[in-house]
This record gives sequence, C-alpha cells and structure tokens, in this order.
Amino acid sequence: MQARADRADGAPPRADEELSIGQMVLANRPHRLVRDLSKVLVTTLASAGFFVVNANAWGIADQLAVARLLLIMLLAVGGLGVWLVVAHSLWERPDHARDPALTQRANTATVVTLLLGLLFSYAVLYVAVLGGMALVVPEGFMESSLGHPAGFGDYAAAAWFAASMATVVGAIGSGLENDDEVHETISRYRPRVPQEPR
Repeated sequence: MQARADRADGAPPRADEELSIGQMVLANRPHRLVRDLSKVLVTTLASAGFFVVNANAWGIADQLAVARLLLIMLLAVGGLGVWLVVAHSLWERPDHARDPALTQRANTATVVTLLLGLLFSYAVLYVAVLGGMALVVPEGFMESSLGHPAGFGDYAAAAWFAASMATVVGAIGSGLENDDEVHETISRYRPRVPQEPR
C-alpha cells in the first residue's frame, strides 16, 4: 500500500515536516470508522439482530463470567482488526522503504487508528444492541428463558455477548469492502515514504 501524502485539509506536507503518531491518528479520524466501513456496519447490525432475539445466546451469556465476556470481546475486536490489516494490506514493510523509522510510525498510526475506531464502533454497537433488547425482549420472556428473575445485568450480559458475536460476523462484511476505500478510511493522512527499488 502506498503511503498517503495529503493532509486532511488537502495541503501537502512540507518536506521537512515530522509527523508524530498522535498527529497522524487525529488526522485519520478513527471515530468515523463506524460510518465509513458501510458493509461491515450492515453485516454487524444484521447479525446483531439475530443474537438480540435468540434465547440460546441469552442462556450462554448468562453462564459466562465477566472476565470471559471481556475476553470474547477483545478477541472479536482484535480478530476483526487483524483481518482488516491482512485482507486490505494496511501494513507497509519497513525493509522496502528508504525511511524505515517513518514507515514504522505510519504503521503504528494505522494500528492505533484501527484499534480506537473499532473500540468506538463496538461501544456504539453495544449501546444499540442493549437498547434493542430492552425494547423488543419482555422481561418476563427473558426470565422464562433463563429460569430465574432477569434484571439489568442479564440484559447487559446478553447484549455484550451479542455485540461480540456480531463483531465476529462483521469480519465477513469487511472482506466485501473495497481496498481503496478501506485505505482512505483508516489512513487518511500518512506521509509519503519513498520505496526502495525492487
């Protein structure tokens, strides 16, 4: 993938300009990831709807400890992130660049942008799933499915599990995204790193 040379405002960077990782991440606007990767969003929301009304998913979540729910979430988000990097060639090889240090900073900015963007997207998804469950799943029905009184904690756990499973399915949608669109979304501003001739 060729590193980008444009700023967010369209002006080219100066030749002597040194960009920090934080500056690149801010220019990449990771909070917009949830909107820009439309196919991932559609696939994730569609699968989340299935888990929202699936009593088996509620039962599984009811048996999982908080630590395991957290681990599932981290694996789901991390797995989607790795899949995006590999499937869309978001990692530049420092050994093919004339400025390996600059390439490493650019790669780090991509990883941080992706991580922040996916965590923000997951938080939005979780709130949407929790709200959907509160709206469409009566408390009495959940109690009959779980076999014990249901409270907010049960809804929260079920939504947590549903959001994680939907994120896993979202990896399928990420494979349908156009490479150029993914590069533009995650790496809006990266310095142009001269490549060594091969």
